[in-house]
Amino acid sequence: MTSLRASTKSATRKPALLALLLAYVSSAAHAGVVQRVEFPSVQSDKSGAPIALRAILILPSGPVPAGGFPALVALHGCGGMYSTLKGHEDELAQRLALRAKRYVSQGYAVLFPDSFRPRGTREVCTTRLGERTVTIAQRRLDALGALAWLAKRGDIAGDRIALVGWSHGGSTALQASNLGDATVARFANAPEAPFFRAVVAFYPGCTVPLTRQSQWKPGAPTRIHIGALDDWTAPEPCEQWTQAMRRKGFDVAIHVYPGAQHGFDSPSGAVVHRTDVPNGVTPGAGVHVGPEPAARAAANVEVDAFLRARLAP
Repeated sequence: MTSLRASTKSATRKPALLALLLAYVSSAAHAGVVQRVEFPSVQSDKSGAPIALRAILILPSGPVPAGGFPALVALHGCGGMYSTLKGHEDELAQRLALRAKRYVSQGYAVLFPDSFRPRGTREVCTTRLGERTVTIAQRRLDALGALAWLAKRGDIAGDRIALVGWSHGGSTALQASNLGDATVARFANAPEAPFFRAVVAFYPGCTVPLTRQSQWKPGAPTRIHIGALDDWTAPEPCEQWTQAMRRKGFDVAIHVYPGAQHGFDSPSGAVVHRTDVPNGVTPGAGVHVGPEPAARAAANVEVDAFLRARLAP
């Protein structure tokens, strides 16, 4: 995500920092076997043809285990999945690249579907909610298409696939796993494709799930990770939604990290005040985004344990 005004002097990009970022992204590409793939979304275009999604698939190095690799469908945020560094616009953004490296090193295949470029959009962070041309409702169909495509591969364990998303992608993950949605329910009940085994949503927006809680049925165990100081997607609606779902008997939980803001799992940089974002808790006031190392470390431990338990053979 592009920062307009830094809250600390360290936000000024220096050559050494740029070199470090490039090294991070490059090293992540070597964590496994990288493939550029294409598959159909469940959504169709105006002609009735499925929208063709481009994606990056990263497989662990080495032989395919019996039954295939467990896998993650990883959903980018409102800034898109690609780097903003000049000359690296077709590579994964730094946070996603490092996430991929972490997950692939643990034996998971990771699929990053791009919901934006196939629809002619680069990012939607700076667009007002009602004016966005790519919506969470559309992206939930991309997530389902990714699941169907992965499940058919011989090198993937089709019944051991989790859904992970960040921000806009986290909100999408919640909607893509909602069995109260007739489209999602039909897909989940189809015999040819097992459903997601787990859902992880980093700092999603929970206002829609909360206001529609009577229509919400989480289709897989779900964990939300969000900062207590998040002024882009506030934690309170997520806490209320989690409580409502738990009262219904669903396996959902939330981890709220003190002192953390939106994007707390960023691997480097400083908290910045983005005045170009028109949405957030206080529309027009901008939002704060940036790392909080203690929260990042704690979330890593929680997510690793959750995925390990849910995707075990």
